[in-house]
Amino acid sequence: MLRRLACLLAGLACTCTVATAREITFSDQQWVVRSSGDQLSGPGPNIFSDGLDAVHVDAQGRLRMAIVKAGQGWHSAEVTLSRPLGYGTYELEVETNPFGMDRQAVFGFFTYSSAPEQAHRELDVELSYWARPGEPNNAQFVVQPSGAPDTLRRFEVNQGHVTYRIHWERGLAEFSAMAADGTVLQHWSRTAGVPEAGDARIQLNLWLFRGKPPQNGQPVEFVMRAFRFTPRRSPSESQR
Repeated sequence: MLRRLACLLAGLACTCTVATAREITFSDQQWVVRSSGDQLSGPGPNIFSDGLDAVHVDAQGRLRMAIVKAGQGWHSAEVTLSRPLGYGTYELEVETNPFGMDRQAVFGFFTYSSAPEQAHRELDVELSYWARPGEPNNAQFVVQPSGAPDTLRRFEVNQGHVTYRIHWERGLAEFSAMAADGTVLQHWSRTAGVPEAGDARIQLNLWLFRGKPPQNGQPVEFVMRAFRFTPRRSPSESQR
């Protein structure tokens, strides 16, 4: 009887165990790697994998994210900063040149809050052709929700080692793309419809538009060299 009871308790303990989300360290920040199990989930919809083939930090400290073949389908990748950082300047140095990327792929560097009042209110840097044949532009800055006049700026990037910057203050979103030598490739700012910082965190993802496979049938990889954050200076600090 005691043995049966012990087995029963052991079984209950196993069924109550909760899997811990995988975390990585990139640029001295902790990031949570997303897994959707075998379930399709947005954006896309896609299946998001927390496997090493989808997300890992290499020996040089670079974050490598990939869309990889898995069985009969494909797995996408996403990481979320483990804590909100608030207003300030967010920079992501991307080694990959998006010019030759598969037209089905989308890379995102963006702010996201799960608070209901902030639903679909984001600041986005996105690299994608959005599966459009002949589309020359492969990058955009967006203040979500898009659709209103001047909420989106599209442009072309044809080089790697580009730093994408989001400068965020109350009522101001300022975006830049800069080459390694400091040349400003694109700059855009907006004051209308800018979301509050709240509990928004930075997310990075690499996924397939509408969940459709890469057009060339090959895996897609993006490599990021560094992430940096500079907090917004208070008015008293800026006057010193």
